[in-house]
Amino acid sequence: MSDHDEWVSQIDAELDGELTLPERAALARHLAGCTACAGARASHLELRVAMARSAGQPHAVTVPRPAIRARSVAKWVAVALLVGLGAGWLAHLWWGGPGPGSLEASRATFTVE
Repeated sequence: MSDHDEWVSQIDAELDGELTLPERAALARHLAGCTACAGARASHLELRVAMARSAGQPHAVTVPRPAIRARSVAKWVAVALLVGLGAGWLAHLWWGGPGPGSLEASRATFTVE
């Protein structure tokens, strides 16, 4: 029996409400890092909802799968970085930097004047 088979049996027990709180916490930690087991849990949950609906429970719902993909997140992080760099560059052009000396020298100049 593979490691994933053991976790899938834990998923079944969790969906049946048979796990203790520490066992549920361990399963949640594993599901956060294992996409195969997380997908298996979602599939089991969808199967249970489909069976409940076919048994006459029309209001049975499943937890929606996450819509955010890693590629989308990476794209938006890159866009945010580029916008931040562009805004920093424009601010530097508009207001200038601390000048040719050190920041401490310019700070002393500002306070003396």
